[in-house]
Amino acid sequence: MRGNGVKAILTGGCLCGAVQYRAETGSVLHYYCHCSDCRRYGGGAYHAAIVVSAPALDVSGDVAVWTKTADSGRSVARHACARCASHLFTSPWPKPLRYSVKAGSLDDPARFKPAYEIWTASRVAWAAPAGDLTEFPAGFEGALPAWE
Repeated sequence: MRGNGVKAILTGGCLCGAVQYRAETGSVLHYYCHCSDCRRYGGGAYHAAIVVSAPALDVSGDVAVWTKTADSGRSVARHACARCASHLFTSPWPKPLRYSVKAGSLDDPARFKPAYEIWTASRVAWAAPAGDLTEFPAGFEGALPAWE
C-alpha cells in the first residue's frame, strides 16, 4: 500500500465514454484477484484493480450494479456502464466503504503498480502474474488498511 501523504489522482471511464470517474486519494492498494467470480466476470485469468476509499471516487454517468455473494460469504457489487456494460468497479455491498477500480479502465493504465495477489489458492497455473508480489491465499485476510 502506498500512503505517503501525496494524493494520487486516478481518472478513467468506460468503453463508450458514457461513464467517467476521478479519484483523488492518499491511500491506494494495487492488486490482482484470482477468485473464480473475478475470472468469470472479467473473462480473464484475474481482476487487476486499485482500491480507493468511497468518498474519494467521483463518478459521472449511468452505472448499473449487480450483486453476488462471494466465496468469502460477503455480498459484492460489480459496477458497470449501463450503456456498454464495461466493468469499472467492485465494492462491498450494501455499504461501499471502498471501491476496487478496474486497472484496465484507467485513462493511464501504467498507473497500476501491483503489489498484492489475493485468492491465490484459486489462481490458474497458466496465468500467474510476474513479479515479487505479496500473496494471500483467500482475500486480504484482515490486511486492508484504514481509509482516510
